[in-house]
Amino acid sequence: MSTAVAAEGVTRRFGRRWALRGVDLALPRGGVVALLGANGTGKTTLLRLISTLLKPTAGRLEVLGHTLPAGGDEIRTGAAFMTAGGHAYEELTGVENLRFAARMSGTAATDDDLRDALSAVELGEAADVAVRAWSTGMRRRLELARLRLRPLELVLLDEPFVSLDEDGVGLVHEAVRRWRDAGAAVVIASHRVEDATRHADDVVRLAGGRAAPATP
Repeated sequence: MSTAVAAEGVTRRFGRRWALRGVDLALPRGGVVALLGANGTGKTTLLRLISTLLKPTAGRLEVLGHTLPAGGDEIRTGAAFMTAGGHAYEELTGVENLRFAARMSGTAATDDDLRDALSAVELGEAADVAVRAWSTGMRRRLELARLRLRPLELVLLDEPFVSLDEDGVGLVHEAVRRWRDAGAAVVIASHRVEDATRHADDVVRLAGGRAAPATP
């Protein structure tokens, strides 16, 4: 399999603070990596680098065939990042939020496509309800629905199990299986070790901004 992400000695510094120090990572297309570590060890920073939201201070980082910082637009076309905090427009309904997300990503999606994505994560009945009335768990499911709108080559999940009930956690696992079967690479950063490693081919543990591969 070809490589989706290849990091060699990737380093990121914020002022005098080193968030990552010489991280190596190899993720094949169709592969799943669990990214583990305590708060402040650099998990989110690494995902932000891979997603092109940040640039490495040093080292080499190749994503979907492009060596950063080049190819950002092409990478973002094939990749998606589910952040720990998520984002939704409070005044918009569920379907309106998805419509806006589709337009921003250049995805052609019909109203039926949007509603099907919401139904797939058990939000069909709330499709026309303003998000301000939704629970945190429903908003997390909305993020999963957003990721169903277009085919993806790379999926980055930052704490995807947070605020989800058992059924919601099951939806994340179903999504990971679906992406993997479609040949997409997936990175799961989570404190929930058992859930994060369930589908993992490799585990990377971050400590002090450094990575150590391990067998799940």
